Amino acid sequence: MIKEEEDIEADYKWELSRKEFIRSLLIIGVAANIPFLTCCETKEDLEFFDCTPLSPEQLKVLQAVQLVLFPKEGNGPSALQVNADKWIVYVLNDAREPQREKDFIVEHLDGLNQLSIETHKVSYDALSIDRKEDLVELFFEEKAPKRWGSRMLTLIFEALLLDPLYGVNPNNIGWTWLNHNPGMPRPNEKNMYPTIYTTMNEV
Repeated sequence: MIKEEEDIEADYKWELSRKEFIRSLLIIGVAANIPFLTCCETKEDLEFFDCTPLSPEQLKVLQAVQLVLFPKEGNGPSALQVNADKWIVYVLNDAREPQREKDFIVEHLDGLNQLSIETHKVSYDALSIDRKEDLVELFFEEKAPKRWGSRMLTLIFEALLLDPLYGVNPNNIGWTWLNHNPGMPRPNEKNMYPTIYTTMNEV
């Protein structure tokens, strides 16, 4: 049973449709160059890696839901092509990330998979694309899972926009798609997160 978070802000709302989500970003100028997305079934070669603290099974569910939330469309990359799955693993291993937020991510990932097993008798990653989308819609009818969906999309956008130094946005694929100039100076090993905290203490 997934716990409802009592402190979720009443105005913290997220819509299932990625078109509506991105349109809201356009309004506030956060992602002015991101085209609207339309989901369709695409085949991608999934990469399996050391995903601790996730299990290999949890990683497959994570990759599956990321491809529903942000698939490869047109000339734009998918969530997996910008290494959003690796970025979430990075966040889960970040000592500065509140444990409560890490638990929130993992609990709802498991909750989505459990709903799939209860509804369709198979894990989420084994569903057809149509059933994956339908199940996500059902899952997001509750407030806490809806916030989880918003968090997932935020992490995907971080992977899309961060410097490749962090193991995401390989070959500047996200920047190229968005025609984004990251500016200078770019981070290096000494001033990247979280190393910068040690560097600051040495000054």
